[in-house]
Amino acid sequence: MKKHLSFLAVACIILLSLVVQSCNNADKNAAGTAVINSEETIGKASVRSLPVDIQGRAILDDILAAYSGKVVLVDFWATWCPPCRRAMTEIDVIKPELISKGAVFVYITGETSPLSEWREAIKEIEGDHYRLTDAQWESLITELHIPGIPVYMLVGKDGSTAYSNLTEGGYPGNDVIKPLVEKEVEK
Repeated sequence: MKKHLSFLAVACIILLSLVVQSCNNADKNAAGTAVINSEETIGKASVRSLPVDIQGRAILDDILAAYSGKVVLVDFWATWCPPCRRAMTEIDVIKPELISKGAVFVYITGETSPLSEWREAIKEIEGDHYRLTDAQWESLITELHIPGIPVYMLVGKDGSTAYSNLTEGGYPGNDVIKPLVEKEVEK
């Protein structure tokens, strides 16, 4: 009887460890890094979140892992930033065409964008939106050497950086962004 109970206890422990491992892997991609934690829709926006323990470059890596094989334009911005908001209005002219060609627009901000103001603003900003914690935002901009916002990064289907002005900043204009995105989409 004792042997039977020992075997049963070991079997239960193994089964429990497999269940825990399966749950832990549900939030991970093939590389073993965490990806999207949750998602909701607000107007034209898809709001996504990451686990709060992710810091630094891993934040961007995890976000981009969710778009493997796609062309992604990443916009670092804030609700209180007039140049950021102007750039969004400007890019709206070319955005529908680029989306129809397969480009994805990802917007990243931090808690300096008040939650209620951010939720209201993104209703009309089509794309995927991430609002990081203050600690995540600070670690990400420090790691990427971002001096200010807005800044942009274009990532090709192969995951390589096709364009970045992370260290310079400012919206480069539709005449720069559109051909870059189109070139990447056609690859």
